[in-house]
Amino acid sequence: MTDGSAQLPDVPRRRVRLSDPFRWIIENPGKVDLIGFGGAALLLLIFSLGTLSTGWWTLFSVPMVAAGALCRIRPLHGVVVIGGLAVLHVVVNVPVVLGDVMTFYAMFCAVAYGRPLVHGLGVAAGMLGVFVQAAYWGIDALRSEYGGPLEALISFVGLVLIGTITVVAVWALANLQRARVRQLALTRDRAEQALREREQRTALAVADERARIAREMHDVVAHSLSVIIAQADGGRFVAAQKPEKAAEVLGTIGETGRAALADMRSLLGVLRQEDETSFGPQPGPEMLPELIGRVRAAGLPVTLDIEGSLEDLPQRWGSRSSAWCRRPSRTSSSTPGPAPPPPCAYTVVRSSSRSRCSMTARAPTRPPTGWAMG
Repeated sequence: MTDGSAQLPDVPRRRVRLSDPFRWIIENPGKVDLIGFGGAALLLLIFSLGTLSTGWWTLFSVPMVAAGALCRIRPLHGVVVIGGLAVLHVVVNVPVVLGDVMTFYAMFCAVAYGRPLVHGLGVAAGMLGVFVQAAYWGIDALRSEYGGPLEALISFVGLVLIGTITVVAVWALANLQRARVRQLALTRDRAEQALREREQRTALAVADERARIAREMHDVVAHSLSVIIAQADGGRFVAAQKPEKAAEVLGTIGETGRAALADMRSLLGVLRQEDETSFGPQPGPEMLPELIGRVRAAGLPVTLDIEGSLEDLPQRWGSRSSAWCRRPSRTSSSTPGPAPPPPCAYTVVRSSSRSRCSMTARAPTRPPTGWAMG
């Protein structure tokens, strides 16, 4: 992990900045740190120049504070720059400067946002700084006219102990932040996965619905064309023998065409997904006798036997039963030759509990088939 920035889904940056500035702060740690630490370094420089207190501390503190802008997005670079300046000012006999505070921040960012190698380098740099400071003050105590070996040893051990405790505390806090960053990334990944799964389920549901509508469309077209073809073929003979019956045949053809057109418009309305568009209700169970009558009027020998009431049945039962009733006409239209269509009988049975309804189609050439719906 070399970057502490949150990789969120792409969104228009200007809109996010205006609508949710805190989210922009989270998504852009590099820019936020550049503004914060760059401004602090500039203020520190202005303060030292304004108070005429410039010196070695200014030369080292200003770049150390400014280097804090690298720590979250480039932890390794931040550790190298700040750690190098911290050692360098000790070498030039300036033991402590204001910018030394940034050494703890650099180690924190290396542990929290860096890779395992950067993690180890950050802790090592922190311990190196502790030993350098302890050695400097131990040697200073040994050279002092009021000090000696005992004072030097006490200074060295005390500073090492205090520095180690501080490094361990910073390391623990950084690990907590690292765990928090990982948890946020895991939560984000789960949310994105859930979103993808929801989109996939939606796409599958849409595909299933379109397949169902395609089947319904096929049944509507096949049934209507079968009736129209049968009526047209019969109408030629009726017009020659009984001209007065021709008007009735033509009326049946027109009625069948209009009903098919209405069904197709209803199905296409669903495909267009227009919420306010409605071309009438779907066929219900109560329309079964009318549908059987239209099929019988087309010259197909179909009978219907209903046992029980068809009221209060679900709407989907009516759509399914209507598709079943269209099958004999579709079969007869696809059968070659002048042979008459085979008779078909439908039986609808509803139990006394009014919770189940079954429909069975019987033809003399094949065993009965049927289905039931609760």
